[in-house]
Amino acid sequence: MLATQPFLAILLSSATSLRLADGTAIATGIWAEELLTPWTEFRAAGWPVLFLSPEGAPASIDPQSLDLENLQGDAEKQRHLALESATIPLDNPISLYKIAPLLPALRGVFVPGGNGPLMDLPESETVGILLQHCRDRQIPVATLCHGAAALLARPAASQDRPFAGFQVSCFQKLEEEQTSLAGRWPYHLEERLRANAFQVLRGEPWQAQVCKDRTLFSGQNPVSALPLARAFLESLEENRRHRGSRHGY
Repeated sequence: MLATQPFLAILLSSATSLRLADGTAIATGIWAEELLTPWTEFRAAGWPVLFLSPEGAPASIDPQSLDLENLQGDAEKQRHLALESATIPLDNPISLYKIAPLLPALRGVFVPGGNGPLMDLPESETVGILLQHCRDRQIPVATLCHGAAALLARPAASQDRPFAGFQVSCFQKLEEEQTSLAGRWPYHLEERLRANAFQVLRGEPWQAQVCKDRTLFSGQNPVSALPLARAFLESLEENRRHRGSRHGY
């Protein structure tokens, strides 16, 4: 891809271990459905996609996202997600420390969930700098489920979170407490976002919800992946209509 070619970025967590409130840890990563569904939609729409991570470390699929218990016992869906997610190039994302030359061509940032983002994205200043860049230039940002943890990042300890005060949707505390990790979550993202001035919107548990506040898009849970990706793409299309030719604006 040419450095001047407009592209979308998918920001990935590189965390591989989720530290729980009881002192134990389990393997973690990106939720397969939350990555595969948007990635498929973006490519079908003709967008070049680059994978990013805070320091360029590899990302991995959260093993819980391929657990039949978390897929309502749907073995066919499990096989599909396992096969297709294995084709996604997660081994060599671009470090946010090296993204500066590409920023003029950036047209949108998507942050999938999984439990990994709870661990490394909130404390990353490079994530905060990227989000500030997007906020300042009205570049659309979309977060899905626990991907909203990225919104807690700040460009520097002395600076505000770029999207503080915005409305946002995320995986609810009620949903978290209906999982196998009930009572052991390191923190509840919904509570952490509220404590940092975000307006968290609650939808029906386990039902799709998409929230849009200016240039920030967010989805509540894995079943929100498709409607969120499509709403995000529609915003990009609107920008294209305002600014120029297909994917060349």
